Amino acid sequence: MTKKKLTLSIDEELIKEVKLIAQKENVSLSNLVEEYFEYLVLVKWVDSLAEELGLGELEPTTESKIPNSRPAGLDAAKVVRELRSSRA
Repeated sequence: MTKKKLTLSIDEELIKEVKLIAQKENVSLSNLVEEYFEYLVLVKWVDSLAEELGLGELEPTTESKIPNSRPAGLDAAKVVRELRSSRA
């Protein structure tokens, strides 16, 4: 992949803070910016795909929120136990 030089104007204090973060994570500012740009492109692609598939807007979630979003009354652990005991 060919790299292209890019000139940005960014708040000086923000640059100082981001440089510290980059240093702690052992990455360059260029890598941080590139990763963020890749993230933006991926989000746009996922949103377009979700729209095309009729899924509406997809909301990011955390692992702790997943059980709350499941339908009530379904006990996955119980179902798995029943399946395992039926095999035996």
